Amino acid sequence: MATINQLPNFRALGIALLITVIVFMVGAWSAAYFRQWPLPATLLEKLTVIANDRVGWTAQAIIFPVAFLATAVLFALIAAKIPNARGLASAAAILFAVGFLCWLVISIDRLQLGAEAAELIRTYDPAAPPEVMVNFSWVFWANTLCILAALALMGAALAMVGVLPTLGWVVMGTAVASAIIATLIWGDWPPFMSYVIVLVLAIGLARLDQSW
Repeated sequence: MATINQLPNFRALGIALLITVIVFMVGAWSAAYFRQWPLPATLLEKLTVIANDRVGWTAQAIIFPVAFLATAVLFALIAAKIPNARGLASAAAILFAVGFLCWLVISIDRLQLGAEAAELIRTYDPAAPPEVMVNFSWVFWANTLCILAALALMGAALAMVGVLPTLGWVVMGTAVASAIIATLIWGDWPPFMSYVIVLVLAIGLARLDQSW
């Protein structure tokens, strides 16, 4: 069980995690491409939106992996403070780091696409359209499942040691349910939805001096 003297340390990490969530959400909505609903349908429409929003497209490609990496580091720091469930928390940090590496592959491709979008439009041939944004399905799902598994493990770890005795289980259950919904029902999972769960976890840690 976490002692009263340990709670300020967890609160500080919770505040840092909350800042990371805010940064991630800024990245999620910085690109005009992802603010459209429904998303652009044809390849030419996709390229046009990307080419016309070079700053926003580049911002999201940089912010996402940075936020994933920052969260992995914060999870590792949390794991160091809960020895009674360090295995679970450390696994959560490792999974988040793997999720970061997966998304880094996607971000590199997105940065390259942003740089080439205008030229791809200029040379666009409907009879032989370029292949873009089509080769990373498995990387996307590896990232998604790693992040949701990491959240489930961290929620369970914090619940088991009494840091977030109720909210930790809620986070775990939500992450597991999200993985089921994403894979079996929706067939998709917007990354910002995972960070909604991180937001709940961050607020819980940041409010440890108050009654939950």
